[in-house]
Amino acid sequence: MNLNWVDWSIIVGLASTIIVMAYVTKKYTKSVADFLSANRCAGKYLLAVSDGIAGLGAISIIALFEMYYKAGFTAIWWQTMLMPIGTIIAMTGWVQYRFRQTRAMTMAQFFEMRYSRKFRIFAGFIIFTSGLINFAIFPAVGGRFFQYYLGIPKAIVTLGILEIDLVFLSLMAILLFISLLFTFMGGQIAVIVTDFIQGIFCNAMFIIIGAYLILSFDWSQIAEAISTAPINASLVNPIKTSQTDNFNVTYFLIGVFGTSFTYMAWQGNQGYFSAARTPHEARMGRVIGMLRALTQTLPIVLLPICAYTILHHVNFSSEASEANQILQSISNQQIRSQLTVTVILTKFLPAGLLGGFAAVMFAAFISTHDTYLHAWGSIFIQDVVLPVRQFFKGKDVPLAPKAHIQLLRISIVGVAVFIFLFSLFFNQQQDILMYFALTGTIFLGWAGAAIIGGLYSKWGTTAGAWSAAIVGVIMAVVGWYLTYFWSNCQHILQSIAPYFWEAALQKLPELANSKFPVNAQILWFYTMLSSAATYLIVSLVTRRSRLFNLDRLLHRGQYALNPHHAPDARIRTGLKIFRMGKEFTRGDKFIFVSAYGYTFLFTGVFLIGTIYSLNYDIADQSWMAFWKHYCWLVLILGTIFTVWIATGGFGDLKTMLRTLRTATRDASDDGSVREDESAENEK
Repeated sequence: MNLNWVDWSIIVGLASTIIVMAYVTKKYTKSVADFLSANRCAGKYLLAVSDGIAGLGAISIIALFEMYYKAGFTAIWWQTMLMPIGTIIAMTGWVQYRFRQTRAMTMAQFFEMRYSRKFRIFAGFIIFTSGLINFAIFPAVGGRFFQYYLGIPKAIVTLGILEIDLVFLSLMAILLFISLLFTFMGGQIAVIVTDFIQGIFCNAMFIIIGAYLILSFDWSQIAEAISTAPINASLVNPIKTSQTDNFNVTYFLIGVFGTSFTYMAWQGNQGYFSAARTPHEARMGRVIGMLRALTQTLPIVLLPICAYTILHHVNFSSEASEANQILQSISNQQIRSQLTVTVILTKFLPAGLLGGFAAVMFAAFISTHDTYLHAWGSIFIQDVVLPVRQFFKGKDVPLAPKAHIQLLRISIVGVAVFIFLFSLFFNQQQDILMYFALTGTIFLGWAGAAIIGGLYSKWGTTAGAWSAAIVGVIMAVVGWYLTYFWSNCQHILQSIAPYFWEAALQKLPELANSKFPVNAQILWFYTMLSSAATYLIVSLVTRRSRLFNLDRLLHRGQYALNPHHAPDARIRTGLKIFRMGKEFTRGDKFIFVSAYGYTFLFTGVFLIGTIYSLNYDIADQSWMAFWKHYCWLVLILGTIFTVWIATGGFGDLKTMLRTLRTATRDASDDGSVREDESAENEK
């Protein structure tokens, strides 16, 4: 075992705290709206922390370790392109503001309100399928991390032709059970509260680990180690990354487009999308969340870079030898790559921080799994089972709240069982982020067109949404087959079209490779473009003289539910969307100004640095000096943000629990679309 009693006390202390908090929330879950959306009582700081840690997850940390180990500091540079996009999205309330105005609990519910019940059922099934397959490797990645990080040897048993590691199986089962327990206790209320506690702990630990790495590691050794990387796969110079495996500039450019086109499309965190007190609180939560994300940057980047140093610098030859011995025992090359940083961390983190990081990963595992279990289990019931039930009954016959919640819990258990079995037997063949892109494309490839077209156009049609969805799903399935069965495709093309195949090889010799030469990120990009063009063309061809009533969908004007929320109902266009209206408090204005300043600072450095680097060659030593100053700046800002956001978050938590204690529940607020609310009645 790699951990001592100090390390274990940190993990046990965190686990005990969140279990108690989950139990406390049980008494507040009295309705379907409580279980699905925390009765829409969450404030901006609470959302920023809880949604942030739920979106990070243990698997995301390991995926980022893979990326930063291969791309180093250069990945940070190109990720900076996302910063102004993220700021614009947060400041304008892009998609999220209008989605919250609809009061829909799930994205597919919005699809029924905007398009039709049939489209909701289809979209709900695709959302669920895409999300479930994407989610299905989460337990495996987390279980392997803890097995190798804790240093627990395998315990193999043979069942016929199957070999099962009982340690791996047990770790997955224990971690999944805890996540399932939280979701069962209080639904989205328990998810938000426990995620918040875990998020505060993780933010503080990120700062401590980041400070330790900056102060303890010799930057000259880091520079010497990463200088061994191939010249066009540099870990410090972002201009020299053309040969970086999977994570070159193209990957991040596609990410910039995808971030805006598919914003809020991914439904893993769907319980948070409808949990805000108001549309304005939802927008402010995103703004604060953008600032909070800086806190996690430093350790997630420096840990894999320090691991790279351990493996490639002569001064750490003994540590490298021990790590390599463990890694060589892993037969699957992709799993070995996935665990490289994990194994090396145990060779240089001291006691206390070893346990601290294990607790971070425990929190990240639980926070993502309880959130995703809740999301995918709820989506299957809300957007597939119940709409089908309503469709065949021909009228709205809602379930009793108790029966409804029981059905949601059964579905959540089903999701847990599936991902456990999938993780136990699936043989992973690609980087985690590439797997995410491939599985996510099944929905994300076309969702942006239906969401943006539905929220921002009166002329978007149901036919346009159907067409975009069908094109997107077909392209995603074809891309999946090409990725996993490329050798079969090569043989088929050689057999049925030999002349075409030979001509293609002459122009694109990489087609002869054993792996499909187009990665999942590029496939996703082409799918998004195709679905957007399809939605636009088909909607314009099939549009009717009577345009869709957006005011009614968004509860604006004469359809406003609460006259006190009038500022939320105003329509802003052009540059006015960046203004701060009457709904902004003095604190909100300070947050907005801080976010603008933060974005302008980093974006300005990125633009000036990129232009200069493209015209003049900058030595690696200069880049290393820049990255050291960057790390110090991130540490200082991250510390300030952590204290500030934690203070606001505890205030929001207190307010939410007080509101839930006295709130009047509406049994009809269960995510169903009544006949008079359906888009079909406007046709």
